[in-house]
Amino acid sequence: MIIQQPLASQTNEVGLFFGGSLFHGDVGYQNAEHSIMNSKPTLGLNLKRNINYHFSLNLSFIKSELYAHDQSTNDVFALNRNLHFKSKINELSLLLEFNFKPFLSRDPDHNNSTYVFSGISKFFFNPQGQSADGTWHNLRPLATEGQDTDLYPTRELYELNGLAIPIGIGYKISVYEYITLSINAGWRITFTDYIDDVSTTYVEKSLLSELGQELADPSNYNFDSGVQRGNPNNKDKFGFFGINIIY
Repeated sequence: MIIQQPLASQTNEVGLFFGGSLFHGDVGYQNAEHSIMNSKPTLGLNLKRNINYHFSLNLSFIKSELYAHDQSTNDVFALNRNLHFKSKINELSLLLEFNFKPFLSRDPDHNNSTYVFSGISKFFFNPQGQSADGTWHNLRPLATEGQDTDLYPTRELYELNGLAIPIGIGYKISVYEYITLSINAGWRITFTDYIDDVSTTYVEKSLLSELGQELADPSNYNFDSGVQRGNPNNKDKFGFFGINIIY
């Protein structure tokens, strides 16, 4: 039963998020559950409006890094491919939260609940690869899959931003007067396959610079043009897990 106390339940809150990042794409672990092994520190800021005891709106900004390496997997193809990447990730999202139990941080009778959330987000990324000398290089300008070349006219340079649909679950509890702790985890379903700079096939090496050749195929197998490098039918996804401290 939803409690009808609209005036008392409408509150504004601000919070800090601390946690880690998640990534699941063409590079690295093939099971999304294992991506926590490559997690990187994550910080965020939340502005929340509690609409009533069951619904709230959350405007969130999160800053983190994504990382994956084929050497982390047990997949034979990925181990032979030997690709890797890292990317800064910045996300601005608007989320709708639904509390399974009536909840309000200022109401001692309704001070804990499991909740789910979804919404829309805008994110910004920039995949990089590490060359043999230890230097990290931006991968997009290297056109590692022949983007924006005459030989591959359908492969356009990908944008370094995109839209995503966040989905997740959490648990919140009021611990002291107006202080609430919220533990949550969620994935972002994206519409790009290039967060890790890997999607389609290997290309003619003559199209690439020396650095591009090294980072497009760091394996010991010198893969031929046309050999599958990634899976364009599976879009990349990323996510975050951690704790919100809300006031």
